[in-house]
Amino acid sequence: MKKILFILFCLILSDDAFAQPTKILNLSCEYDPDLIKVENKDIGFLEDEKIDRSRICKSFGCKDIVEVRKYDTPTSDNDDEYRLSNSWFNHQGILLDDFLITKNNITISTFVSQAFFLESYQIDKSTGKTKRIFYRFDNADFLNGINKIEESTESPALYNKKGKLSLKTLKSFSLEPWETFYFEGKCLEGTGV
Repeated sequence: MKKILFILFCLILSDDAFAQPTKILNLSCEYDPDLIKVENKDIGFLEDEKIDRSRICKSFGCKDIVEVRKYDTPTSDNDDEYRLSNSWFNHQGILLDDFLITKNNITISTFVSQAFFLESYQIDKSTGKTKRIFYRFDNADFLNGINKIEESTESPALYNKKGKLSLKTLKSFSLEPWETFYFEGKCLEGTGV
């Protein structure tokens, strides 16, 4: 009997350690392919006829379900993690750098992913009007710049305490994305809206 009570006690305690994430936000988003803009670091904005909008929509999702989940972290500082999942960051999601819901707006910004991509959203809650920006940092110039900064003993750390890079930090070191995609459309709360 004592063994059974001990096992039940352990299961109750471990329940918090294996708690499921809480869904904080669920959005159905649709972006207008005709409003996609692409900026390249070397040449600036591409001309409209040079933008392959069908490829961009296929790659980044012009129709998408965007979810933000809260993961409870059992650490001493109680610093919960928020992760974004969508068609691009779909597995466990990507850790958020900035997540703010106010009366009128929703702001979402990720850290740089392991593949050197970053995504941000500005959403008007009343109209659903959304601006989404997708940054690509996956080129040799960026990686060389990171290496130079890491080798410099004078530079402050690039990474936060969780080993992540933020857009603010990259811009402060003049590490610009080599390609940026701008989307405009609507994100409305709920699935299939």
